[in-house]
Amino acid sequence: MKNEKLNKKEIRFDLIRAMLPHVPFDGWSWEAMEQGAVDIGFEKKKTSSLRIKIFKDLFKKGSIDFIDVFSEMIDLEVKENFVLIDPKPERIPEKIKKIIMLRLNLCQNYKEAIRSSISLTALPINAKTSINILYRTCNSIWRIAGDKSTDFSFYTRRISLATVYTSTLFFWLNDKSNDNIETEYFLDRRLRDISKIATLKKPFSEVIKFTNNFDSIKKTINTKFIFSFLKKVNNIKNSSIS
Repeated sequence: MKNEKLNKKEIRFDLIRAMLPHVPFDGWSWEAMEQGAVDIGFEKKKTSSLRIKIFKDLFKKGSIDFIDVFSEMIDLEVKENFVLIDPKPERIPEKIKKIIMLRLNLCQNYKEAIRSSISLTALPINAKTSINILYRTCNSIWRIAGDKSTDFSFYTRRISLATVYTSTLFFWLNDKSNDNIETEYFLDRRLRDISKIATLKKPFSEVIKFTNNFDSIKKTINTKFIFSFLKKVNNIKNSSIS
């Protein structure tokens, strides 16, 4: 069963990688996936309609599943690439900066695909998955940086990072500088400003103090609350968290 799950995961990753060049032209669609599948010879003896049935079994939620798997794939690539960095930054803020820039650089060839994902992640029907994607990425970044917190700071760190990461992501999408140097400067400023988020911790802690674990927190803090919180901190307009 475990091998079967791993195999399914790798197939999903392979199909997402294959479809990415087609996303700027066809969006996060079954057509883009079919074209990618043809490129890599996936189930080439089957007809297009039969392949699409396979795709729909692998990605039951369609487009938002494509984006979810793509983000998970990049999370893992970031982790694998950070291990290879030598020497690594010593201070946590420097590690966070290095990891975020590593992630953006890995996504450099996928800018248009990420840009086209924004309208999909903003749809109310996709709100829960969008929050999970953002949480998983921020949690992964903190874990890679060596965070082992389990107390209240576990949550505040991830929400604080979400505000930094999302604003940096939107800046990066329009950055045309060499080696994303302007994005790096922007990220430096956002990391310096993160102390200002402390003023928002008190109302958030009032919600969390009635809960004892992450499951109960998810029930208590709804998606609207999270979107509102992130938007206040980032002051981002027309974004996927608007």
